[in-house]
Amino acid sequence: MTGSVVVLIPAYKPDAKMLPLCRALRGKGLDVLLVDDGGGAQYRPLFDEAEALGCAVVHHAVNLGKGRALKTGLNEALNRYESLAGVVTADADGQHAPEDIVRVRDALLAHPGDLAIGARAFQGEVPLRSRLGNGITRAVYRFVAGRKCTDTQTGLRGIPAAAIPAMLRLPGERYEFEMEMLLRLKEMHLGLYEVPIATIYENNNEGSHFDTLRDSARIYGVILKFMLSSLISFVVDYGLYLLLLGGAHLPGAASYALARVVSSLLNYTLNRTAVFHGQGGRGAVARYYLLAACQLGVGAGLVQLLALAGCKESLIKIPVDVALFFISFLIQRDFVFHDVSDGKSDK
Repeated sequence: MTGSVVVLIPAYKPDAKMLPLCRALRGKGLDVLLVDDGGGAQYRPLFDEAEALGCAVVHHAVNLGKGRALKTGLNEALNRYESLAGVVTADADGQHAPEDIVRVRDALLAHPGDLAIGARAFQGEVPLRSRLGNGITRAVYRFVAGRKCTDTQTGLRGIPAAAIPAMLRLPGERYEFEMEMLLRLKEMHLGLYEVPIATIYENNNEGSHFDTLRDSARIYGVILKFMLSSLISFVVDYGLYLLLLGGAHLPGAASYALARVVSSLLNYTLNRTAVFHGQGGRGAVARYYLLAACQLGVGAGLVQLLALAGCKESLIKIPVDVALFFISFLIQRDFVFHDVSDGKSDK
């Protein structure tokens, strides 16, 4: 890839670490674009000094959140810089060393079909909330997205210019935007390339504006929507199962089968539109109902076997469906709604 790469730094009420970072990046010949996310008049002198160093600055009149600041900067980069190869996003609080920013820039140029991320090893003195938060999110992300990502919360990312229009359309105005970026990689036909970087936390990460409870809820809200359609479908499925079993007095296996046929229509529609965003092509419906038929046979058979073994029919459906849910999700992720045009693989 050829062309210019811009370092984008969103900054809300920045401290003294921002200017040395800008000075170092400018000293390495990098273009730097700052987004003042509405910190107020008292922080304007810092941005004026940055402009004097040769940085471009865009101002928000009020605080709109990191996601919106990143979108503002990405849009500005597309409009301002000719022959743009990509944008490297970095934080203003000193967590990213200039040398690591350059390494991510180099990875972006070398791998233009990937989102290049600076992945911290989380070794040494790392705040407990950061270590636990990233560990849990990393595990959930791998299950949901089917990709390995060492550092899901890193703000150091290299974004190819060709992917920026799709990035601008992603939902999320605050920290959840960065998780949306990772969750939609397959949809945007991007791979993931990790660059090991230093783990830097100063003063227990006091300079960060990440609110552990509020912003973690937003991030996990993004992940949990992948599971919401299954919950809705399960409620419909289980309600019909009980109605057919108790009201119509049908056998357990027949009640299970009829309830699953109805709920599968709802589940397919929700998964196709809201969860996997229309991926999978025309063959998705055939693959889905092939899976549904297999799941139906296995589920109904297990219910019948457990009923014959003396288990209560009104209760045995729950553990059967919980087990089948995890298996079904993985198959839908990697087979039913897999975009065959996405040839990217993990790195």
